[in-house]
Amino acid sequence: MGITDSAPLIRACWLSWLAVESTDQAEVVKVLGLTDVRETTWVDGVELIDEVAHDEEEPFSTVVVTPPLQGWTLAVGPYFGLPSPQQTEHITDLCRELSAHFGKAQLFFHSEQNDGEAWLIAEGGRILRRWISEYPALALGEPFGVERRLLDAYGITGRPEDLDPTGDLAGDWTATWGDCWATTVADECGINPTTAATVTGRLLVAAAPSFDQPHRPSRGGCR
Repeated sequence: MGITDSAPLIRACWLSWLAVESTDQAEVVKVLGLTDVRETTWVDGVELIDEVAHDEEEPFSTVVVTPPLQGWTLAVGPYFGLPSPQQTEHITDLCRELSAHFGKAQLFFHSEQNDGEAWLIAEGGRILRRWISEYPALALGEPFGVERRLLDAYGITGRPEDLDPTGDLAGDWTATWGDCWATTVADECGINPTTAATVTGRLLVAAAPSFDQPHRPSRGGCR
């Protein structure tokens, strides 16, 4: 039997997650190459997610995997953080491969400290869009869906990565990223764990596969 206590919403000061369109939690764990897998309670697992987000020593070592949520399985932790330049390409390639295997795979980063938003949408082995607010030059693809609609509402007819960073349009957009947060995109394209309905099932803690990682610079304390 899995641990089936009530499930609090997943929150963290800096929340990074991978969403795979699959209800097969075991297969997602296997394809990701996770090891040392164990069950935990939802309360402890959600607390761990925020603890790992603040870990300055080994932030990329631990991930938390959800049971299926509305047709998706999530793997949560800084390991999947797009704004970390030393790992952006690694997890981009991983997401592309997962989308080829499962059909759809997505990466998101949301900051409750208003210091960054990022997302990557992949389908069938192809990256449709990658946007990292802290690194516009790393953008891929074209804005679509809610991102495109909000850009239009701000009078931005092209791509945000092409804006003059000293111009008024760029300033208006980057002040709040046009209210186009990772959670906003996730609500439309996949699943937003900060608002997902309460479920029961096995929440797993696992060790992430290792790869060469410089130390991540500190983001400072929470406000």
